[in-house]
Parts: sequence; C-alpha cells; structure tokens
Amino acid sequence: MSNAPFKHVGKAAKWGWGILIAVSAVLVLNGAVFYFMSASPTIFQQDTGVPMAEVREAYPTVVDQVVREGQSVSILSAAFGVLTLTVALEGFRHGSRWAWNATWVLVAWFAVGAFQSLVVNGRLDIGGFYLVFAAVALVGQLLARRG
Repeated sequence: MSNAPFKHVGKAAKWGWGILIAVSAVLVLNGAVFYFMSASPTIFQQDTGVPMAEVREAYPTVVDQVVREGQSVSILSAAFGVLTLTVALEGFRHGSRWAWNATWVLVAWFAVGAFQSLVVNGRLDIGGFYLVFAAVALVGQLLARRG
C-alpha cells in the first residue's frame, strides 16, 4: 500500500473523484447557508417546537445560546467540507491511495449523520439529506477506487 499516485486514473475514477468533489463543495455551501439560517425564527421553532419570541421572553439568553450552537455546528460542517474538498482534489489530480482512503471518512460522516437524524432524532428531513449524500458519496468513493 504505497502512497504513490495511481499509474492510470481511468474515466470512471475521474467521475468518482468528481462526485466526491461535488459532495464536499455542497457540504461547504451547506455549512455557510446554515450559519445564517441558524438565527431564523422559523428554523428555531422547527428545531425546538417553541416559537423563538416565546423562549426569548421567558429565557433571553437561551435563544442566543441555541443560535450560537447552531452556528458553531455550521462552521464545523463547512470546515470539514473544506478538508474533504482538498483531499478529493488531491485524489482527482493524482489518484493518491491515501486520498481515497481518507475520503471514506466523508462517506462514514454522512452515514452516521443519517443514522443519528433518522433513528435518534426522528428527523426525516435532515436524515434524508444525510442518507442521500451518504449514497452519492459511496458511489463516488467506489468509482474512484483503483481500477
């Protein structure tokens, strides 16, 4: 298992790396969008089941804390997306085995997110997002493998 580049990166592998690049870019975009959406009263109510104004009236600092937590998760998600995007670009350019091995973390991250959202939290909307992206990332991962 050397770290040397693949001698020939085939067309299917390029498609696979392209899929992994796209999924990683969507993850970055998703983190950026949700950073701003975290402060939305609609999202707050959707996540907590209680209107933001009602919580702010009773517990003024709790709303700010929930919003900051959502923004922190969004920043971490975007940062993870940047990391996987960088690794996928390396794989696309050089077909490195280490990059291929490392991108399994992306597939696992989406799979765990799907499980946690669907089974633990019962959130079909978020879990469905993770499940679709886990499947797409898996297809990309399998296409990108060494031929």
